[in-house]
Amino acid sequence: MVLNLFSTNLLATEPAFKNPSILTLVPEYKDSITANFNPFLKSSMPTTHEFIFEPLVIFNTLQNNKPEYRLATHYALDPDLKGIHFTLRRGVKWSDGKPFTADDVLFSFAIAQKYPELDSHGINQWVQKIEKRSQYEVYFRLKKPNALVAYTLVLLPIVPEHQWRTVTDYVHFTNPVPVGTGPFTEIHALSDSGYLQCANPVYWQASERHIDCLRYPKVTNNDDFITRIASGEFDWTGSFIPDIERHYASLSPDFQYWLPPASNISLMFNFRAQDPKVRAVFNQLAFRRAVSMAIQRQLMIDIATFGQGEPSRFASGMSERFQSWANPLEAERYRPYMTYNPQLAGDLLAQIQVTDQNNDGWRDLPSGKPLELTIMTPRGWTDFNTTALLASEMLREIGLKVSTIETNFNEFAERFSHADYQLALTNYPQGPTPFKYFDMAFNSAYQAPQYPRYAKHYYRDPAIDTLLARFPVAPTAKQRLAIIHELSHITASRQITVPLYNTVQFYQYNTRRFTGWFNKDNPVASPLVWPQAPERLLHVLALRPTATDTETRQAGDEHPVKH
Repeated sequence: MVLNLFSTNLLATEPAFKNPSILTLVPEYKDSITANFNPFLKSSMPTTHEFIFEPLVIFNTLQNNKPEYRLATHYALDPDLKGIHFTLRRGVKWSDGKPFTADDVLFSFAIAQKYPELDSHGINQWVQKIEKRSQYEVYFRLKKPNALVAYTLVLLPIVPEHQWRTVTDYVHFTNPVPVGTGPFTEIHALSDSGYLQCANPVYWQASERHIDCLRYPKVTNNDDFITRIASGEFDWTGSFIPDIERHYASLSPDFQYWLPPASNISLMFNFRAQDPKVRAVFNQLAFRRAVSMAIQRQLMIDIATFGQGEPSRFASGMSERFQSWANPLEAERYRPYMTYNPQLAGDLLAQIQVTDQNNDGWRDLPSGKPLELTIMTPRGWTDFNTTALLASEMLREIGLKVSTIETNFNEFAERFSHADYQLALTNYPQGPTPFKYFDMAFNSAYQAPQYPRYAKHYYRDPAIDTLLARFPVAPTAKQRLAIIHELSHITASRQITVPLYNTVQFYQYNTRRFTGWFNKDNPVASPLVWPQAPERLLHVLALRPTATDTETRQAGDEHPVKH
């Protein structure tokens, strides 16, 4: 079988390259392709960040958070930790040839300050004001000390003031013809089947870029993905493949993968559930403990992820990646609640009068009203969907009537923002320390609509917020460790969520057409292709076409794929 890379009509309007090298990547599933390259919007296309809009700095998580300078060349915190100074890179141009300066940085942060709904990284809780010290110097005065603020500030996208200053509605602006500083800024042949994103003609590091175009094909769900990756269509992906050796790696020696450890997948309770009686049950610690003890975690991993993962040990939900941050005594204290024990689960439910009052086989609310719950997951996320189905079956075994519902991802995110669900599954973003998990998962500030789903269980505890505020300003490692221990204690003792299992970071790569891949033998940086995974910029610049691929393109031949 052969695969013609150009068979999808994506080249109806061809880029200005002869025999271009094209990297096909799948960072995210989309139900539809739109010309949305506004990096402030959650609905933007998944090749927007990093590839079009380069960050100030990338912190390399596999190299002890080493700063990899991009649009900035240096940063320095004030001694009192209440200010930070960035030196910008000279000579950088936007893709339309205009110079990049401090004015662009000030303008971009002003958007997030003026429109809180676009402040997806929580800039406003830290930045008091921004000063332009020179054309290539900017200074941020902070509202409160923060030793780690650089990690947050560099996540905000930097957009060109000269293009964006005429925009009248940033919240709905789709930026269909983007102007960026990144390596791939030119959009070609966008259609419902995908698009090409080709080289920035004035990229500041063009000598380090060895690929002409990125190809983003529309992939709607996991089944679609698995069928097509087996054909050799994709080069760089990051999705779940069941029994990955049989369904992927065995099909070709070029089909490779690496599964670094990741964060946990947890079951979330909605503490603002619309039904007040359901809400009252969720507020009972005994109910949450019972749910946790009804779960057979290893069985869930064996079936839902084909063994790719480890059962969660920490009731706090902290990833196994940060085992050195855990308090062993605290972990053991709550281990029984993370262990399958349906008898004790039933006893706990009886204690709070969640019993079968009409002898129909299902437990009812204390009022006698039927208790029927749903678990929400994004449609097409096969591992999530199967996990939810298994969880519902396990909960039904202890008499809880639970079913599953699947929605498209946009609806999934919206329903979190409007507290329109009962139970749901989520994973969590990674960070250089456990702080990012605890902050994103439990900081009440992140329960506002503009933020992602992670804290939208709507559980609030001022003590947690206070500890989270203290961590960035703690002057010693010992103090930071103590804060993580206390956060672990509170979240575990309350069982705010039910951690299920620690997953892996899904990453697949095809060596047929490109070399230079990051992997366990070449761990230069995180290999993830996912949206807003900053190190993917370092990765794409490290890739080079293989000699075979170059010869094939020069000959104008199709790419053979082994089956």
